[in-house]
Amino acid sequence: MNKKSAILLISGLAVLAIAMAALLLFSTQKSTYYGYMENGTTAEKVVSEKNNEVTENVKVEPTKDFKPKKGDFVKLISNDDGKTFYKKEVVTHDDIPHGLMMKIHEMDM
Repeated sequence: MNKKSAILLISGLAVLAIAMAALLLFSTQKSTYYGYMENGTTAEKVVSEKNNEVTENVKVEPTKDFKPKKGDFVKLISNDDGKTFYKKEVVTHDDIPHGLMMKIHEMDM
């Protein structure tokens, strides 16, 4: 095998490795939800950022880094269409997109 062939082969494999890494990185479909806490473990309403679908009375388990209280707004990230949330954080009213906030407050757009 000559030098030119080896360089082409290595370049091709490097491009293939980068493409595979990107595919794996972006293949997990994550969904973002915003909600309003009824108490420390239940969101009164959760709205999907993707399709604006509203779900009521969603159980949100607190963790050592996530301890919501009644009246808190939360941002939840799921990779299984809202069945479980792998990232949870308390956010401010202003962090929630306007259209989703209107859904939380039951306003018509």
